[in-house]
This record gives sequence, C-alpha cells and structure tokens, in this order.
Amino acid sequence: MTTSPIDTQQPAVYLCQVGANVSCGACCGLYNVADASPEGIEAMLERRTRWFAAVPRTVAGLDAFAAQVKASEPQERPFPDFHHCPYLGLIIDDGRRVGCLLHPLAVGNGGVDWRGLSYYGGMACRTYFCPSVRQLPARWLAALGQSMDHWHLHGLIVTERKLLAAFFTAVEKRLGRPVEAGRFTAGSRAATWLNQFAALKTDWPHKRTGAPGPGNYFFEDGRYPRPGVWRENDAIPASPVETILAELDSGFASAAALENAQDRITSIIDGLAAELMPR
Repeated sequence: MTTSPIDTQQPAVYLCQVGANVSCGACCGLYNVADASPEGIEAMLERRTRWFAAVPRTVAGLDAFAAQVKASEPQERPFPDFHHCPYLGLIIDDGRRVGCLLHPLAVGNGGVDWRGLSYYGGMACRTYFCPSVRQLPARWLAALGQSMDHWHLHGLIVTERKLLAAFFTAVEKRLGRPVEAGRFTAGSRAATWLNQFAALKTDWPHKRTGAPGPGNYFFEDGRYPRPGVWRENDAIPASPVETILAELDSGFASAAALENAQDRITSIIDGLAAELMPR
C-alpha cells in the first residue's frame, strides 16, 4: 500500500490522541475488520491488551503475539490491501481509548519503543498523519477534536476528508462566514450537532448494496475509490448534497428515499448553522 509522503513536521491540530476517551487508530487499520461495531472492536482490543500484558518484551515474544492474534481473529477485510495492525490495543489510564501496544509509554514496555516491529515501521508510526489532518482547515479539525467523546466515532469521522469538507463548507455557506472552533466545546449544542453528523457513519440507512463497513480507505492512492451515489433509474435526480451522499456510500431505489436522506442531512447542517449564528 502506498501512503502519503512522510512529513516530519507535526500538524498544528493533533487528533491522534485527543483525550481520556478519544483517540484514533484508523491509519493502523482499526476498522478494517469483519465486525467494526463499537462492541466488536472493543472486545477485540480488550482481548489483545489482556494477552499482551503477559508477553515477554523480546522480538520473539512480540512476533509470537502477532501470530497469536492473527490465528485467533477472522482475517476477512473490507479493504484486503489495507493492513490491519495486530498491535492495536487499549490505553487504560484516566480513561479508556485505542492505542499502540508497542509504544514506549505503553504499560510494560519500560520506555522501549518497539514500533519498529510493526508493518510500516517505527518512522511511519511516529510521523504519519492522515490526509484530513494535513489538508483540512485547522478550525474544522479543532471543532472536531473538541466535539467527540468516544474513540470509535472519532476515528471513523476524522479520516473522512471529503465528507468533512463538504459538511463544513455547507455549514459555512449557511452562516456566511467561517465557523468558530471555540463554539464546539465538549457537551455544547454545536458539538451535539457535529456528533449527530458523525453518527451517520454508523447508522446511515441508505447504504448502497455491497458497500464496505463503516471504515474508510483514506489513503489517496486510487486503490479503493468510492463509486458515487447509486440510483436505480435516471428519474432519481441529482442532489444538492451529492458529495455527502457519495461519501456515505449511498444508494437509492426511489426519489422519495433520496428526499428522505437529503432532509436528514440538511436538518443537521441547518441546525448547526442556526446554533452558530451570532446571538
């Protein structure tokens, strides 16, 4: 798999480890599993973390752990060429979130950085940032980071560069000005609206037949392009929110279904814009 060129300068808005319960493991293939539900992934990470606690911190021990994980878990992948790292686990401290079991700060590693044993190697693990973080405006990224309250949904939405761009662009068009990241404090009404939009990743009823799970192949190498909105016939019109529908892997058998989907999306856009209007 080809990734974006490594940039050794950390972006201004850091969204990998955000808070006690918010982090992202998407670039390590977290959601590229047969069961990408919150419950399924949490159980997988809990099991790995428990096993890893007893693993000798040697090359042989860590290699054996990876083999054990592979042998114990289904290997069917929505994106077969997207590597899923067996060293993803849970960070449990003052919170609970996804993280790297090989990291020098992980429990039991004694400050030793074992990430060189991972598929992409230690340099990629330390320096890679997804296209969203590199290309989207800082105000949108800050709003996102301040709004999410759980790692599962955070990792699903943060990698959706085109989806987020279309959404925030629509909100700012309604507002007539850029959004203010400071309005998206934890638990605020603005954060609630943004979470409602992010939740479309997991509860969208208009998925086209054959669409992959909620995860996203966000490496922009053209390997798994989204095909656009599926329509059963030419009588189903184009949509003002076409890009959002496409990035949600939508499909429609009727104009009525399309209208229902549009209404759900525009109600969130309008609700957030109204909340952000000057008082």
